Amino acid sequence: MKASGENFFDAWAIYQEVLDRNYMFHDEIYEGVGQFFAGRYGNRPFSLLDLGCGSARHLAKALGGRSVKAYAGYDLSAQALAHARINLAVLGCPVELCQGDLLEGLRASEDSIDLIFCSFALHHLSSTDKSSFFQSACRRLNEHGMLLVIDTMRAEDENLPVYLDRYCAWVRATWRALSPQELGALCDHVRNNDLPETPSTLCSMAVDGGFAQGIELDHFGWHHTFFFEKKAALHDIARPV
Repeated sequence: MKASGENFFDAWAIYQEVLDRNYMFHDEIYEGVGQFFAGRYGNRPFSLLDLGCGSARHLAKALGGRSVKAYAGYDLSAQALAHARINLAVLGCPVELCQGDLLEGLRASEDSIDLIFCSFALHHLSSTDKSSFFQSACRRLNEHGMLLVIDTMRAEDENLPVYLDRYCAWVRATWRALSPQELGALCDHVRNNDLPETPSTLCSMAVDGGFAQGIELDHFGWHHTFFFEKKAALHDIARPV
């Protein structure tokens, strides 16, 4: 993730307004995520690595009723991490929060993890770094571990310049509570930092990194939710007993 991403997300009033107004469909996305966690884990304990955790405001709610045995979160913004510590207290488990980027979080330890979660952060990486992300994530997950990604993605027929124009036009037309100055700062951030892939390209990167084909849970416009399981885990599930 580029350092300029930290500057944007430390503009806390803008970030909070986007969440409060549900401009990026966080409410709908995380309702689906919460249902997915309930079906996937039930009451079974699991460990979680959250990359680009932000304030963890929505994830903490989506984890309600689940048994998280350990949580580790990484983000570039110290201010976001301070809010995350408060929001995550409800989990009742050890919480480790570190200031760093996605790849730092993956490479900080060799310990295996049940779930890696990455929300609206992967699109800041270059294509090369995204490929490294999937490879490192696959290595960090245990045998039946899972990667869950929420992110902006280009439509299959959109190149990057077209996507950036369309996304910024949508932001300016619909995020009406923000001032012209705030909209300008936000669109500058998008144009200078966002490098989203198409869903098919991102899924191909994941497969090359050791995952089975991604399965889409939801999408709202350009905002998609995918989960990825390790290839070996799917083979074990399919094996006759």
